[in-house]
Amino acid sequence: MSVLKTEKIKDKLILERELLLAKLNGNDLSVDSSETPDPVDLAVRNYSKNVMLAVSENDSRQVILINEALTRISDDEYGTCQNCEKPINPKRLDAVPWARYCLNCQELVEQGLLDEE
Repeated sequence: MSVLKTEKIKDKLILERELLLAKLNGNDLSVDSSETPDPVDLAVRNYSKNVMLAVSENDSRQVILINEALTRISDDEYGTCQNCEKPINPKRLDAVPWARYCLNCQELVEQGLLDEE
């Protein structure tokens, strides 16, 4: 992969990480200490917090994947499947710049036939 292309991807990853971190820092998952609301309000509030927690967990996982991709760029290992060591399709990297696996190996991961490293 060319140095120019790698730098563009690196910039894209850094920007995505900054957006995710800002989003994570903006999520307030603290417990509301106001009066006990009626049961419906309490259920809605709890559901909303659960949804926000799930989104936060996904965003946190994505930050980890982005950091790993940035490390692979630094180590000149970016764009190579971490399982079969074949090049990852550039179109896949454009769509998912933090991709760790080629499409074939990613399918194996999703089917539970390959453990994620």
